[in-house]
Amino acid sequence: MFGKLAVPACKEEPPVDNWASNIFPKKPTRKKTRNRQEQREFYRLDMEHLPALDATLLSKNGSNIDLGVLNLSAGGLCGRITPSVPFFKNQLLTIAFVLPFDEPLIVKTSACLIAIETNGCPDARVLHLQFSAGLDDWKKEMIHVYILKQQFELIRLRKGWYTS
Repeated sequence: MFGKLAVPACKEEPPVDNWASNIFPKKPTRKKTRNRQEQREFYRLDMEHLPALDATLLSKNGSNIDLGVLNLSAGGLCGRITPSVPFFKNQLLTIAFVLPFDEPLIVKTSACLIAIETNGCPDARVLHLQFSAGLDDWKKEMIHVYILKQQFELIRLRKGWYTS
């Protein structure tokens, strides 16, 4: 009765991937970093214009080595060390420092040495340390509080804001 219906051939639509890939890149673009310490996951505080924060490396043989903190984050710190003590990359160290709150907070944890810089001077080295997973969340949060407090203080001083 109806016979064969002539249905116009429909062009098959390309899958969503084809047109979406023209708009959105398939892989998220990430800035390639040269090494591991360049990746930031936490707020970082540059200690250059702030009161000195000192840390102590506690060695297994009982000697303590002072470390002047250059920058700090809840993920680790970077510090200058002057004694010529042998260190090597990926060495596990114990580090302790005090956050100067109204009631000082002592942070003691293990850290992995991820980089050593000499900058041409063998007597003064810069160590990049990454805190271990053993640092509890509360102390990480307190490090964040300290960092933000110091950053707001720097902004206040630069802008000339005064609180009475």
